Amino acid sequence: MDEKLNKQSIDRLDISNNCIELLKINSIKTIGELCKKSKTDLKKLSLVQEEVNKIDIELQLLGLNLKNSL
Repeated sequence: MDEKLNKQSIDRLDISNNCIELLKINSIKTIGELCKKSKTDLKKLSLVQEEVNKIDIELQLLGLNLKNSL
């Protein structure tokens, strides 16, 4: 993973403010930390499937993936 992207804030992702706040409350503040989470991990944080899919798409646009995603 590109070290620059790894350290960038999740604020740069085009996802809802509520979603970003929920991630931050759960100590996920960088894209690198987010990539260490699986879709199941994100659902356990009370994110709905649509939000999880949006996060996954945003990461793919950067050439990244959630944990255990292809």
